[in-house]
Amino acid sequence: MVNILLDDRFFLRDIMVPGEFSVDALNKKDISLSRCPRGETIRIEFTEFAVRHAAGQISKTASAGQKIGTMRVKHLLALFEPEGRQVTAGKAADHDEEFEAVLWAATKQFYANRYIDHRAEVGYYSKGDPDLIGFIAANHAEASSRGFGKFTPSTSTIRKLVFGRTSHVSLADCFRKEGGVRDRGIWPRWVYDLATEALEKRFDGEFATSGQAYEWFFGEFHKERDEGVGIPPDKRQKPPDEKTFSNWLKNYSTKERLAKLHGEREAARRLQGTIVPQDARYPLHIVIIDQTLGNIWSAVKRQTAERDQAQAEEASDESEEEEILDTKRVEVVYAVDAFTRMSLGIILTFEPPSISTFMACLKMVMTPKTGWAKRFPDLPDATDGYGCPTTVVVDNLRAHVTRSIQLGLLSIGIGIEYAPLASPEWKAIVERAIGTCKRVMATLPGGFSIDEDVKSADYRKYARYDLEEINDLVIHKIVTEHHMLVHSGIDEPPAYRWSKHLPVHGRGIVADMRVLDLLLRRRGEAKLTPNGVIFKGHRYQNTAYATRILNSRASELASKTGKRSTLKVDVLWNPRDVSSLGVIDSKSNDVLFFANVDPVFMNAAVSFTFAKEARQANNKIFDEYYPAATRAKYLREFFEMLQARIKKEKHRDAKKTARLLEGGRAVVISADVQQFDVVIPVTNLGVSQVDVPVQLRLEHIQGPTETPKQTGVNRPMKKTERPVPPPEPVSGDQGNAPALYAMSAEESEAFLDQLERSGRRSLRH
Repeated sequence: MVNILLDDRFFLRDIMVPGEFSVDALNKKDISLSRCPRGETIRIEFTEFAVRHAAGQISKTASAGQKIGTMRVKHLLALFEPEGRQVTAGKAADHDEEFEAVLWAATKQFYANRYIDHRAEVGYYSKGDPDLIGFIAANHAEASSRGFGKFTPSTSTIRKLVFGRTSHVSLADCFRKEGGVRDRGIWPRWVYDLATEALEKRFDGEFATSGQAYEWFFGEFHKERDEGVGIPPDKRQKPPDEKTFSNWLKNYSTKERLAKLHGEREAARRLQGTIVPQDARYPLHIVIIDQTLGNIWSAVKRQTAERDQAQAEEASDESEEEEILDTKRVEVVYAVDAFTRMSLGIILTFEPPSISTFMACLKMVMTPKTGWAKRFPDLPDATDGYGCPTTVVVDNLRAHVTRSIQLGLLSIGIGIEYAPLASPEWKAIVERAIGTCKRVMATLPGGFSIDEDVKSADYRKYARYDLEEINDLVIHKIVTEHHMLVHSGIDEPPAYRWSKHLPVHGRGIVADMRVLDLLLRRRGEAKLTPNGVIFKGHRYQNTAYATRILNSRASELASKTGKRSTLKVDVLWNPRDVSSLGVIDSKSNDVLFFANVDPVFMNAAVSFTFAKEARQANNKIFDEYYPAATRAKYLREFFEMLQARIKKEKHRDAKKTARLLEGGRAVVISADVQQFDVVIPVTNLGVSQVDVPVQLRLEHIQGPTETPKQTGVNRPMKKTERPVPPPEPVSGDQGNAPALYAMSAEESEAFLDQLERSGRRSLRH
């Protein structure tokens, strides 16, 4: 069971009417929730609750009456650098300003969480200024190594953050209520310039020790103060002490400056760090995630309907062998708990180490293993490994050292540690767990021993199992043996140690799991209309969300009367998944997901590049089956048939044919024709009688209404013979006149009306 207390509040998205619910009761198997402030009550089984929470359908909003701060959209967008050619200098400056605010909040979170951990270890810690100043100075070097050395929080800031808290603070709790960066210059500018000069002399080798550099700085400070520019009354009159100067020296130290002073080898030794083992104190305290190349070749088989049906019916092994398209080397992504040695995540893939594989494994760590529980129903302890870790340890890869990983995980309360370079023994726990997988792979077709050279024999030709089959065999070995047998590192079975300590320390929970999916996306811009969002040639639609955004930002719509409403929105898109698009609603501070309208890509997790190439391939196939020259030939024949029909038809039929020949020209409604919008209610007995109001809607008037002129009573007139005009000379090509003489739309319409009137008049007389 996850850490849930009475009066905790959660927001449920996957019900008929989404809303906020409060925890009323905690039973042995389920949890009772009631809608806030007062409403219906629902019960959810704990495993189902964890699955829905892992899917992002349930988010935590308050903890026992204390509201949880959520990360605002502008701070989330600060983790993504603006892309494209349309990025202006103003947008870049705004992004830098927001990123400074996020970096300052992450710095405060680092010091506050370190203080809470230290207080939990020693049981008591003074919050006075001298003790807090020493605490900040002791952790400043580590904060600088993590990229948090630009700012230093004050003692009062730490006191406010940790007041009344026993658990870690999130990144959202540390944001400033008001923007802006405070000026921390407590000495005049010339003091900092003088200190920089002293530091340069130290790294140039003019001073043997940092103490000599401070002595020179101390003497020059008093000389400048007494004989030079002086110090304003609002600034400090005393020089920085030697400890402050030492901190400046550490911040000023870089690899190039240390190499110039001590040499390349000594500089590398100082910056590499000291190898220390992981000291986990409870389950889910430290989770190590690693990816390595497996010792097996996997077969890529053709996916057919027969295969799916055979798997559903559990066909026997006597069926025909499936076609093997290719063979690839397997990559193993593994996550293990450092305290209990429980395996929390296992992913077999063909993709090299990247942010996608890391995030997929991290999400598996926090997701209940329902598939494992169905396969092994009598081993509940061995299949219960899931939860939110306090700290995640990963490799020092470029894919892991990104803003979205470093600050995104901090936003949901997960710390991140990077393993030292070229030190595999520091991750001996996960390396040994991966060795268990490799020993299983070595016994399968296409596998080879861990200690054997892969080039010594061609194991690739023996590959018979695909990723799914290899994964089933590996998981079976881990759950039934690795979790149930005594581990030499802890002298207990991992499943027994997990079940014994988990009820004491509890299982962590993330407020919103959707953040993990959003961190894999990139930022872009698109146009939103009532028909959906058009982005990179794909249309995405969610009718409810589109109406919600358009209604909330109706004042920003750049539309004219009679034209479609268009709104620019920020989107988060995943280059590897074309099925959905995240649209940011700035009014509600939420990310809404729109589904792809194309049924081919609606449920297919393919990349945008693959979708583009697939469409081009389809168009090429269509062009080969239906050449453009053939289609053009039949189009010409179609228009020739229409022109020939006009000569033989009556004027009324010819009028319709002329409209079809001119591209389906619409019928023009007269300006004085009244139009009504009537809602006809429907009863059980049929359509009820409706009284149509006789009134004219002003918005439907296309032009001024003209009243016909009044005429007198019709009188009989004498028949007079009209002079017959002389016949016009007939040319030889008069028979083809309708095809050669080109009329406009208005002229052709008027000419046909004139023929119709003349025909009626001849019939009357």
